[in-house]
Amino acid sequence: MSSNGSSDCCRPVAHPTLEGACPSCGNPGKPVQPLTLRALLQSHLQEQVRDESYRFCGSPACAVVYYLPGSSQIFAREALTVRVGVKETRSPHPLCYCFGHSEESLRETWLSTGKSTAVEAIQAAMKAGACRCEVTNPQGSCCLGDVLRAGQEIQASAFQPTPFGEVHC
Repeated sequence: MSSNGSSDCCRPVAHPTLEGACPSCGNPGKPVQPLTLRALLQSHLQEQVRDESYRFCGSPACAVVYYLPGSSQIFAREALTVRVGVKETRSPHPLCYCFGHSEESLRETWLSTGKSTAVEAIQAAMKAGACRCEVTNPQGSCCLGDVLRAGQEIQASAFQPTPFGEVHC
């Protein structure tokens, strides 16, 4: 029992907030450097970027792309000069910003050839020093994991078994 006579179990529980969580959706954000924001924000917003560690909100339903923890500064999808693949509801869904790969281009290649060479092409370009993910990818990091994941999902969906009892001719 608390001092006011009510049971402790009936008191509202404070919901903890994650340090560095998106101020809009509450999901944890991924650190991203100011260089990325300055490269991808519309020109009139670039001067607002501070030399601090921003966060990228990867939640698909959230309009916020970048935010500065501990401040009210946020940048929504409309503030960027590129489409943010994980937040797009319509095609194309960009995956690799350096070399132009999207979910749709991976799927098209897979369906027409039965394979995808995107990962190998990206790896070769990385070895040649042509990768610039920190300034082209809104996440500010290498896209290879996203490309691999999308490729695996496309490949898996191509081999979905036909439900028992259905015949496709």
